Amino acid sequence: MNNMKRSAQRIFWLITLIFFLILASMAKLMFVDRQEISSSAYNPRLNYIDSSVKRGNIRDSNGDILAESIQNEDGTYTRKYNRSRMAAHITGYSSKGKTGVEAAENFELQSVHNEVLQRIDNILTGKQVQGNDVVLTVDMDIQSVAGNLLGNKKGAVVVIEPSTGRILALQAYPDFDPNTVSQNWEILRDDADSSLVNRATQGLYPPGSTFKVITALAAMEYYDDWERFTYECTGEAVFENKVIHCYNNKAHGMVDMKKAIATSCNCYFAELGKRVKPENIRKKAEDFYFNESYPFVLTHSTSQVSLQKKSQENEIVETAIGQGKTIATPLHMAMIASAVANDGIMMKPYIVDHIQYYNGDVSKTTVPEKLKQVISIEESDKITDMMISCVTEGTGTAAQIYGVEVAGKTGTAENATGSDHSWFIGFAPADDPKIAVAVLIENANQGGSATPIAGKILQAALEKYQ
Repeated sequence: MNNMKRSAQRIFWLITLIFFLILASMAKLMFVDRQEISSSAYNPRLNYIDSSVKRGNIRDSNGDILAESIQNEDGTYTRKYNRSRMAAHITGYSSKGKTGVEAAENFELQSVHNEVLQRIDNILTGKQVQGNDVVLTVDMDIQSVAGNLLGNKKGAVVVIEPSTGRILALQAYPDFDPNTVSQNWEILRDDADSSLVNRATQGLYPPGSTFKVITALAAMEYYDDWERFTYECTGEAVFENKVIHCYNNKAHGMVDMKKAIATSCNCYFAELGKRVKPENIRKKAEDFYFNESYPFVLTHSTSQVSLQKKSQENEIVETAIGQGKTIATPLHMAMIASAVANDGIMMKPYIVDHIQYYNGDVSKTTVPEKLKQVISIEESDKITDMMISCVTEGTGTAAQIYGVEVAGKTGTAENATGSDHSWFIGFAPADDPKIAVAVLIENANQGGSATPIAGKILQAALEKYQ
């Protein structure tokens, strides 16, 4: 009898446990995963359209309409993208599925505020039932400057306000015309240049020498002698079975960390990486969200660093200079620059400022949110000083702005399938940062350097926001 009682109790508690696990799973779906699920391209509900509702507008930070629905003679609606290619990777498209903001904010755009009143008004006056507008942080003035400077060069530009995480521009090329996606679907789908891919958020590239910012910060935390460590650079050095070259085999002579950042000395950072140890470089990279997804409403890739405690020397030195298996997105590199600019605080990046109802009322205004303190204020000040030297007297002089001190780091990333990629990350003014930027140019030997583009974008943004 007692055995039966114990068995019944066990079954009862097992059923209770399963019940609460199901409840927890449902709660996670509703409160944690709902945004990702609702905006997923695989969600069939994205294609559901209530033809009685005029889908809301997508607007930039100035209130200009980027996407709107135009009523046809038969009462249906056609989506019109007023800035076409210039904002294509932000708005996304709403035919052949949905991408970009069209996907991420699909249910807001299709939702009706005061629906009963709007339906009655529609019956009495014929006025259209209007979905909610989504107002972005993107400033099309800055977005257009970035797009025009990028031109027909493959790559991406990200502009962020460091103190808030607000995205001011998110530009990528090749692009596409969201107005003609249906007509050109087969061409776009099979496009060898992957025009539909948002290189700013989804493109993964070796970060090259921009990653030296992470290696330097790892040294500040884990290598006690970093301030006294110097290295005699002869232009190349052998590590295990790997030969590391400085750009054009330039011999930099005796360098410390500041000079190595300014001149982008590969040999110095390769040796420094050995001394810092691979597990510590990885720890510092992961402090900055490598190997971990961060919250952002648009589809984005995860930057990766693969070092382990037992990594071989050739992998250590390659990673220390941003090569090997290390890859990052332009958005993530802009976030890293922003964190340095913001006294070591990495802010959650956001692109939706608020929701605006048909009557002009505002709702769901995004409040800037801290992700984490990735480095100390002291470390931020030290690396900023080094990044200033990169622009004032090193490899980043093309990013200089008259009357404004710029902090930055250049990068040339070796590309196994073609010409090197060119990077620049930075912020300005260096003593009171208002704007941070990341610029990536694919196959830069064919299309020019990222550095002067970054300088012009910083200048344009500062003229408006300083």
